[in-house]
Amino acid sequence: MDSLKSKILKRANLLEENAEYLEKKIKDISLIVSSVISNGGKLMFCGNGGSAAECQHMSAEYCATLDHKKPRPGMASISLTTDSSFLTAWTNDFGYEKVFARQVETIGNKGDLLFCYSTSGNSENICEAAKSAKEQKIKVIGFTGNHSSMKLEELCDELFKSPSYETPVIQEIHSIVGHEICSEVEEKLFF
Repeated sequence: MDSLKSKILKRANLLEENAEYLEKKIKDISLIVSSVISNGGKLMFCGNGGSAAECQHMSAEYCATLDHKKPRPGMASISLTTDSSFLTAWTNDFGYEKVFARQVETIGNKGDLLFCYSTSGNSENICEAAKSAKEQKIKVIGFTGNHSSMKLEELCDELFKSPSYETPVIQEIHSIVGHEICSEVEEKLFF
């Protein structure tokens, strides 16, 4: 069994080994986000479980501010995981497959951006949301693990594959990369 220290160092090594890939993806995605915001679009986020929590977390960073010591104007952002009345009504009546697609269909507009979080890259409701976005000319950015044969991959304008197969590590790296993307966007647009 690995010691706690070795588990921590394993994560640090993973980040160090993939630093160039992470930097490239952060820069590429931040350009897309900056363009969408500059052109009056909004950000939408969807995911399940821990990824749903990450969606709420990242949406809040854009709408509020990444660092309260560096206030800036808000950016239009919404997590599609938060409306419990809609989520429970829709899934009770129609099932879970199109729970996010329906929201993208009704509140999304051409020029917006949808962030799709799926550690497996194969969550049906996330893929359906991405399909709905593509139909409406909404850009799609995927956040997945380092798996092959992912349905979500073909639906994305840009894809970040966390360099891990372990769900907790995938999600931790999503959070790190998400913060850095938001920081880059703030620097480009406000500072």
